[in-house]
Amino acid sequence: EETGETNFVGYESLEAEAKVMEIIKNGERVNSAGTGEKVEFVLDVTPCYAESGGQVSDHGKLTASGIEVEIFKVTKPIENLFVHRGKIIKGSLKKHGRVLVQADRSRRTAVCRNHTATHLLHKALREVLGDHINQAGSLVDPERLRFDFTHFTAVTAEELQKVESVVNNTILSNLPVEAFETSLDEARAMGAAALFGEKYGERVRIIKIGEFSLELCGGTHLKSTAEAGLFKLAGESSVGAGLRRVEAFTGENALRHVKAMEEQLDQIARMVKAAPREAPGRVEGLLQEIKELEAENEVLQAQLAKHQVQDLAGRVKEVRGVKVLAGRAVAPDMDSLRGMVDLLRDRIGSGVIVLGSTPGNKVNLVTAVTKDLVKSGLHAGKLVKELASVVSGGGGGKAEMAQAGGKDPSRLDEALEKAYRFVDGQIK
Repeated sequence: EETGETNFVGYESLEAEAKVMEIIKNGERVNSAGTGEKVEFVLDVTPCYAESGGQVSDHGKLTASGIEVEIFKVTKPIENLFVHRGKIIKGSLKKHGRVLVQADRSRRTAVCRNHTATHLLHKALREVLGDHINQAGSLVDPERLRFDFTHFTAVTAEELQKVESVVNNTILSNLPVEAFETSLDEARAMGAAALFGEKYGERVRIIKIGEFSLELCGGTHLKSTAEAGLFKLAGESSVGAGLRRVEAFTGENALRHVKAMEEQLDQIARMVKAAPREAPGRVEGLLQEIKELEAENEVLQAQLAKHQVQDLAGRVKEVRGVKVLAGRAVAPDMDSLRGMVDLLRDRIGSGVIVLGSTPGNKVNLVTAVTKDLVKSGLHAGKLVKELASVVSGGGGGKAEMAQAGGKDPSRLDEALEKAYRFVDGQIK
């Protein structure tokens, strides 16, 4: 009440002459502020949109004789009170001084593209997915738009393509974008879409896009859909039970997004030695080749494992009446090594098995103790932990089966040899 209301003229103009009504520095009211200081200030008139309704605020500048202030945020803590945050670039900003305020035209235009496109997207989603679609949140900034909505399942690639086509066709139709005020009852009678749970006053502002879209909205918009240029969806995801999110670009940012995708396609095409239009088929063929090679590799790995098991089974030693086998194996991963241990355990019937492998520059260890020997004090988990310490690693497991990893392949033979001594010490 002391400061007075701010008259927002940003729907009609991007600049206005104004009077500085209040200056706040470090939470305190002051009469002036100088070069380099960051302040908040209230004007009696402003063309700068305050952050609200999912739309970010305008940026801008304030000037007067010998004064320049960069405006980097505008908020509206209460209705009709616009608080500008800025940094004084030069001069001294004084309370009650007369100034010229200008909103950043480039930023405002980019935001308007994304906001108008958000309305087009909302209607397109309802057309493609159904009337159950309701807005559940949004973010509109100069770079992109984000739209959350109610839907029971992921949106398919085909559905997203349809949505994108509907929006772009509407942009190409060059529909007029009109804004007008009416009563809340009249807006509802007209069928205007509103945000669920939002509180509206008796008078509301409506954005009408040809005969395509009608929504309650206090944000800034284009004059026609053609000004959006291009609309490009960038992703779809889940943000909660029954809630989906899509993100999109418009205008120059949409063109940059398309250009980046084209460059990625060109890069892939060069990698697979094909023309860009032929790259998908070439990649599909390579994936099929890989699948076939993986299947052949599995067969070869199984044969190799079988031969290794036969060879290793002949190296069993006895330690105080207990069969013990400790040896190296060729296995690409821990699962393969465990599979070989299982085969050996079945083959020797009763005993202790320790297998080690060195895929890459690391060590994999698997130990097994048959059930009948656990009662004798043997424990696979304790055994593998002891051996892992030799190869600078760690691990553990249960009495009958355990595994570990290590960082020093050069000491694997030393660890395997230690297995015999450790088993000797464990037997009761």
